[in-house]
Amino acid sequence: MRTLLTRAVRALAVIALLGMLTMALPLLLTGDPAVAVLGVEATPEQLAAFTAALNLDASPPERFAHWLGGAVRGDLGTSLVTGAPVTAEIGERLPVTLELLLCGQLLALAITVPVAMRSAWRPGGVVDRISTVLAYLLLSTPAFVLGLALILVLAVGLAVLPATGWAAPDDPVEHLRHLVLPVLTMGLTEAAVLVRVLRADLIATLRTPYILAARSRGLSPWRLLWTRALRPSSFSTVTLVGLGLGLAFGGSVLVETIFAVPGMGRLAASAIEARDFPVIEAVVLLSGVTVVLVGTLVDLVYGVIDPRARHAAAH
Repeated sequence: MRTLLTRAVRALAVIALLGMLTMALPLLLTGDPAVAVLGVEATPEQLAAFTAALNLDASPPERFAHWLGGAVRGDLGTSLVTGAPVTAEIGERLPVTLELLLCGQLLALAITVPVAMRSAWRPGGVVDRISTVLAYLLLSTPAFVLGLALILVLAVGLAVLPATGWAAPDDPVEHLRHLVLPVLTMGLTEAAVLVRVLRADLIATLRTPYILAARSRGLSPWRLLWTRALRPSSFSTVTLVGLGLGLAFGGSVLVETIFAVPGMGRLAASAIEARDFPVIEAVVLLSGVTVVLVGTLVDLVYGVIDPRARHAAAH
């Protein structure tokens, strides 16, 4: 209980600090933020309305306290560009990004676990050599290049998938067809990292005495890998998966822009371009809260994977 309380206090402190830094973003603009955003041709009434809308007369801690009070009531402010509530904007875009992210991570894990196991069981074998070449090829290829290559092959060349756009889940077939390319881009990029990390950890685990003892008792390779080696080898993989989930909004900007997916990444990119500070503040704080929560969850998962980690944290 004390460990959970300590983690909760740390998480709240990080979120509060991030909130105050985010609320100071408009003050980083050269000169008057209202003039920097609206231009010198803006009328005094427009400048006053902009200052009042962002509460720029207050300090960042006061602005964060005011924003937090509204957030508790479900009010994240109003977009300066569309005039729509920020809550509605996020509520419309967030499910899209979460679906992309979860599907991408599931695809990455579905590729990573069997490939890493096979590579670790026979280092230097055919599967290991092929997976190493492909992993390094994917690691050296920027995500936007991979996305464009997939569009060129699957959408333009074979014409089996749409190149860009998004379809509502009301039409499951079209929805899945529009989902494939962005999920492939995210999943393959993530799998390239996870395969190398899990393979290295599995090789180290397979050399430990208790694994050698299990092998001497005649356990089959796959049973040995699944029941004995995978759990103690998965700490680094779990950490990377957690980081990938936590950094969803930042990492989705590129993919969502390439494939014209209306998610949080595109919302953040358009808000930054238009200097829509209420939307920027909400996205940054939501991203920060996600990173903190996922990081805390990963710490708890460590204890599930290996009880020794839980006992070490308690002491």
